[in-house]
Amino acid sequence: MRRTTLTGMFLAGAGLVAGALPAAAQDWEFRITPYVWGAGIAGDLGTIPGYPAQSIDLSFGDIWDDLDYGLFLFGSARNDPWVIYFDGSVVQTDSTEKIGSPDVDKVNIKSDTSTLTLAFGGTVSQSYNHTVDLYGGFRYWNLDNSYRVYTPGGRFKKDTNADWTDPIIGMSARYAINDRWQAFGAADIGGFGVGSDFQWSLMAGASYSFSENFSLAMGWRVLDVDYDDNGVVFDARQSGPLLGVTFRF
Repeated sequence: MRRTTLTGMFLAGAGLVAGALPAAAQDWEFRITPYVWGAGIAGDLGTIPGYPAQSIDLSFGDIWDDLDYGLFLFGSARNDPWVIYFDGSVVQTDSTEKIGSPDVDKVNIKSDTSTLTLAFGGTVSQSYNHTVDLYGGFRYWNLDNSYRVYTPGGRFKKDTNADWTDPIIGMSARYAINDRWQAFGAADIGGFGVGSDFQWSLMAGASYSFSENFSLAMGWRVLDVDYDDNGVVFDARQSGPLLGVTFRF
């Protein structure tokens, strides 16, 4: 059955960095980045307790066919050397598979996947053209799935839900190539058996500043999570390009 949930998320570091002013001379700086993440997904998913997990390997094009909507937002608040990061996403997919057997006509699956990341950190290295931050926090996951099975005798419905919270630790960095272009990157690890068994994320890209208050960020991100609890399996790797616009004030 070609069906999965999609999670979108974590543009940590994208267009985040403040200017290299002395900490005493700098007020709070806020950045808001709505973005999109064209991720495919591969791994093992099992969202109905009691049923075995299924191996999947879907490109973003496959997922796009079933995508209802995806909302992604990243934000930061910085007052050197301290910084707060926020990242949230909500994705809904809806798929109907024609079975055509004597017992089952078709199956409909609607999935809602949401994540919320909040982290606090500080600058550990800074110069005129670079900044490196270390941070710690948490990433919350919520999976809602609704199944409809259509048979000659009627329609059967089943809803499932799973949620967990992963502690995370990570690093983000930027390097000013010139007055317009910046390279950026971020990496984190987490889970440690508290929520998922383990999760990691890696992202890298570049941003172009059109003005002091507006920039475009482009990059690539990989997010891998291994969760298995109470019959729900979400052991998957998502990867793909990302694109965002950053508003600074």
